[in-house]
Amino acid sequence: MALGDLDPGLHLGDPARKQRYVTAVFDTIAPRYDRFTRWFSFGMDRGWKRQLTGWAAAALADGGVLLDLACGTGDLACGVGGRDGSADRAGRALTLIGLDPSRAMLRIASARRIAVPTFRPVRGDMMAIPLPARSVDVVTVGYGYRNTPDVRGALAETARVLRPGGWLFDLDFFKPAPRAWRRLYLWYLRRAGRLVGQWWHGEPEAYGYIARSIERWLTPGEFRAALASAGFSVERRAERLGGGICLHGARRRAS
Repeated sequence: MALGDLDPGLHLGDPARKQRYVTAVFDTIAPRYDRFTRWFSFGMDRGWKRQLTGWAAAALADGGVLLDLACGTGDLACGVGGRDGSADRAGRALTLIGLDPSRAMLRIASARRIAVPTFRPVRGDMMAIPLPARSVDVVTVGYGYRNTPDVRGALAETARVLRPGGWLFDLDFFKPAPRAWRRLYLWYLRRAGRLVGQWWHGEPEAYGYIARSIERWLTPGEFRAALASAGFSVERRAERLGGGICLHGARRRAS
């Protein structure tokens, strides 16, 4: 079903319908997604992702398994992976798996296998990850948990597939805690997102949904509390844009 046929308020406010709406959004924006994230962040997205992939690469040992949830076009996983098809820049053999529910995104991600053959994109949902328990060393997530029907359920599923001591590295928009900045931040995202959505896709909600999703999302502190409840210890964090963008590095506790 086309994005324009779905009511954003109805679907984003209903956990049973949210994934259907979000998948329709990403199927729509997939061809221009990477270009949009660079443009919309004034190029800052590159630095945020470079920092996250640097953390992930440092946490992986030779033979390690990395799972990129909501992988989109695969830029995070392939940013960690090497270019020679067998090992990363440090000479380590890695297994790189990308999971995403959007067929359009996965088609683009699959093209990256030419440069990084060890990357394997898989269609699936982070609410039910099709991997055995304790089979992954590192999980990366870029702009993913905010779009799930149940973030706590998604974090519990992430913890299930991670080995004890394994790392979760997350990058996302957040709801800034200071109320005045929150209003201004959401105002910009709402106006600019709808303008670009109409201009590029003829559909304002293609990017207007970002502000809508953040309004229903968590502050950075609330997300850290959710991580702790799911069995993670937050050991790294970096806040940008007054808490509107945050990176978290969290380790799965042994028990």
